Amino acid sequence: MPHFMGLGQVLRGDRLVNSLYTMKFRETVNRTVVCDKTLTAMELMSFKAAIDANYMFELFVGDLPIDRPFGVKSTGVDEASERYFLVNYLDFIVGYNDQDLVSANVTRDLNLEHLVDITEWKPGMTIQFSYSVHWASLPHISPSQALELQVKSTMPHGHQNMDIHWLAIINSFVLMLLILSLFLLIIIRVVRSDLSRYLQIPDEELNAVEEETGWKLLHADVFRPPKHRLFFCSAVGAGAQLFSMVVMIVLVGCVGAFYQRGAVASAAVVSYMVTAAIGGYASASLYQKLGGEKWAWNIFVTALMFVGPGFKIWAFLNTVAIFYGSTAAFPFPTILLMFAMWACVTFPLTVLGGIVGRHRAMKQGQGETPFPCKTNKLAREIPACRWYQSPATQMFATGFLPFSAIYIELHYIFNSVWGPRIYSLYGILLLAFAMLLLVAGTVTVLFTYFHLNAEDHRWWWRSFASGFAVALFFYAYCFYFFLQTGMTGFMQCAFFFMYSLLVAHGLALMLGAVSFYATYMFVVYIYSRIKAE
Repeated sequence: MPHFMGLGQVLRGDRLVNSLYTMKFRETVNRTVVCDKTLTAMELMSFKAAIDANYMFELFVGDLPIDRPFGVKSTGVDEASERYFLVNYLDFIVGYNDQDLVSANVTRDLNLEHLVDITEWKPGMTIQFSYSVHWASLPHISPSQALELQVKSTMPHGHQNMDIHWLAIINSFVLMLLILSLFLLIIIRVVRSDLSRYLQIPDEELNAVEEETGWKLLHADVFRPPKHRLFFCSAVGAGAQLFSMVVMIVLVGCVGAFYQRGAVASAAVVSYMVTAAIGGYASASLYQKLGGEKWAWNIFVTALMFVGPGFKIWAFLNTVAIFYGSTAAFPFPTILLMFAMWACVTFPLTVLGGIVGRHRAMKQGQGETPFPCKTNKLAREIPACRWYQSPATQMFATGFLPFSAIYIELHYIFNSVWGPRIYSLYGILLLAFAMLLLVAGTVTVLFTYFHLNAEDHRWWWRSFASGFAVALFFYAYCFYFFLQTGMTGFMQCAFFFMYSLLVAHGLALMLGAVSFYATYMFVVYIYSRIKAE
């Protein structure tokens, strides 16, 4: 029966073909020879290289995936005693419930019956490939949960791994509590300073408070539009779109919908398309509030902020895949489909969201400034800052602290993306993601307060740059993970580092938007509580 591939499977590089293993429902097949293969010396070397590289093969019985090692290698005291064994016999055990397939497995206990020694090549060397099929009635497994149980049965998530997961969550939770406690102390201090005008406080103490809260002196500059506001607003809009996309993917994953190969990639494409209106709305609304006039260019740049770099990276890697003859190269119909989805869905939704956001911002800002304080024509001089108020200190703190909340979970995600396993712990991922957002937002607000207190009103780009700081730590972790994988060759290295760079770019936009909005709400809140003369 033909097996139709989804969009996500094609994007992953899967190209399914029918195998030579013939199965008929509930018909037992004793060990049967499929074919006899005469190996050349070059083919034998290819088999041995595949075993050294830990190659896996994947089969689908119906919609149920099976993956097993390509072969095994026995190590000895020296290189001469190493033996290579190729899997040449598959013993299928298929479970059924009434008329439905609910389980499919291949014997995991490999012994000499399932293996053939391919250590040394001999002229006329022939390998016999065979298989057998046995059926088992499994009435306790319903067809609706068959795929989920099949996928989970292949995952090495034992008690020890779960303990590591929960230790990481607890560690991140404690870190978040410490940061939030510091944040609350600062808020209390700010509120007390704001209320000091109206409380019966002696003049000397009031003057002391005023000297400590230098951020009040910036009421005429704090909402001054940043440089390159068109690109700033476009980046914020693209980040808001990516944030909405990730939230949708994680929430859908929590209900157990991603047990098929490529399901996450398919969901990412669809959710990115439908959230384009959010990106256009956020970008155009902010651009209008900042007094921007090139709103059409703003919407166009928003639509290309993530897709543009993504297209360049894909074009390069697709060319590399074509040169190497890899199935990772997209088929031409898939390329046309992806372009049509962007041109006919994503871009129009971005324009629609941008038009709505612009008109709504215009309506809200009629006759009054959209911010609590008016801005002077001349910018205030910025004094020299202390070391803990410097951009370098902020970049390190706003990058390291949020990254420490997720770095352990990244190990499991990378193993899933670059390995054979399907990631399924979306509940833990949701907690880690929530803590990442909270820590990133609170730390950015904290450093923004430091900058404002030092009479530095350039907070727009600095708050957004916090996302880039986390992305730098993420990309540095990619190098660490790469050293653990044993990847070799130009194609593997190019795919790993280039696609990781694209993910880092998306992470920078997403966390930059989250950090900016957290800071924006904080700044609007504190300046709306003072009476600026």
